Amino acid sequence: MKTTTIALTAALALGLPSALMAGDAVTTTTGTTGTMTTDYGTSPHWFIGGGADYMVDSEEGFYNGHLGYDFGNGHAIFLESGWMGQEETTYPFLVNIDVDIVPITANYKYRYNFNESFGFYAGVGLGASSVDVNAGFASDDDWVFTAQVFAGLVYNVNPNFEIYAGARYLWMDDVSLFGANIDDLDDVGIGGGIRFNF
Repeated sequence: MKTTTIALTAALALGLPSALMAGDAVTTTTGTTGTMTTDYGTSPHWFIGGGADYMVDSEEGFYNGHLGYDFGNGHAIFLESGWMGQEETTYPFLVNIDVDIVPITANYKYRYNFNESFGFYAGVGLGASSVDVNAGFASDDDWVFTAQVFAGLVYNVNPNFEIYAGARYLWMDDVSLFGANIDDLDDVGIGGGIRFNF
């Protein structure tokens, strides 16, 4: 009986510290992983950035900038504005036509991080676009409802700087210019940009 009690006491004395040490190691490892993830997007922060898209149908560039707030749980909201335009001369009248479009949208974005470096994002936006046309001595402009959906991939260079690439579908309502309705302004853009987190 005494031998059994001593054996149990020795086993507990030797085994309990080992079990406690193992538990401490697990806790430390989990804490370290959590800290590394926090550095890459799970804490709330502001961000600012800009980029350029190639619009497939119009074969023109769309240059844009954005400012927003990331809530730190994958969800973010931001304002975006940009410019795209086209200039051409019509024949045989040699009239110079200049078109400028400035979309302004409020957007929601969800982001999922695969690891510390790479992530995926997708979102939607609603707003309005200013469409301005100058044709020779005549000019006209209109504001129209605008919506977009977008998705892409992001690479974290460091906690404060990231690079992204993706695609968007930009839709604009019918534009009324010079007494006529133009209903073919939706387009698909492919591009990328940079973003600073602070």
